[in-house]
Amino acid sequence: MKLERLKSPEVRALPRDTVVVIPVASIEQHGPHLPVGTDSLIGQGVVDAFDAACGNKLLVVPMLRWGCSEHHMAFQGSLTLTHETFEAAVLQVVESMFRHGFRRFVVLNSHGGNRSVGGVIAEKASFKWPEAQLIFATWFQVAGAQLKHLAEGEYPTVGHACEFETAVMMLLHPDLVDMSKAQDDGPLNPRHPFKGDLLSGGAATLSLPFDKMTIRGVYGRPRLASVEKGRKLLEITTAELVNMLEVAWPGSSGTIAKPLPHGLPLAR
Repeated sequence: MKLERLKSPEVRALPRDTVVVIPVASIEQHGPHLPVGTDSLIGQGVVDAFDAACGNKLLVVPMLRWGCSEHHMAFQGSLTLTHETFEAAVLQVVESMFRHGFRRFVVLNSHGGNRSVGGVIAEKASFKWPEAQLIFATWFQVAGAQLKHLAEGEYPTVGHACEFETAVMMLLHPDLVDMSKAQDDGPLNPRHPFKGDLLSGGAATLSLPFDKMTIRGVYGRPRLASVEKGRKLLEITTAELVNMLEVAWPGSSGTIAKPLPHGLPLAR
């Protein structure tokens, strides 16, 4: 259920153990074939499917669509917040809902550049509100192990505007995808300690802006995307998110015991 569609007395009437979901994303370039709102559009699709699989019992606040995208700023259309601004915005939303009595929070992320500060957010929340619990979860990491078999290309295949993101966009927003302009891109022979993608990180971190490691702003193999792959990605991810809640808060009024057995109702 979406917070913005509820009236204040309806929010007051909700059980205080309802799980509050705070979607976070980005507005940034996604190569020549996907729109700059890709992470936000995917994030909304994931949270809609997640809520539907939980019987619409999650309390979903409006998405924070701006994220930490400094590494994409060489490409037109990208918008960025500093880590400090992003962190402050998320924590202030948490504090608002905490003051209303809620104690269970999931910050559901759909942008790779938000992950590092996400750990800081989770740690600071645990110190500031010890009686609450906050999970920072990135959809493609929550289900990473279960999604690997869907990747068809050799490294790098799953990174940015890649076969996974393109596939989900083909499913959710086919009118915004121009596959005639999709081209593979990214470092072909990365040094081993820094080899990483959306599903698995490298042994060490070397941060580079996208214009230093790609030509077109794409990191992966978007031409391997398909609508059916997008459907499988969303179904597996949703099941893993539901399982995550059941592990964290068994029997919560904001979750169900198991994912939907026959596919997902998708909200456009």
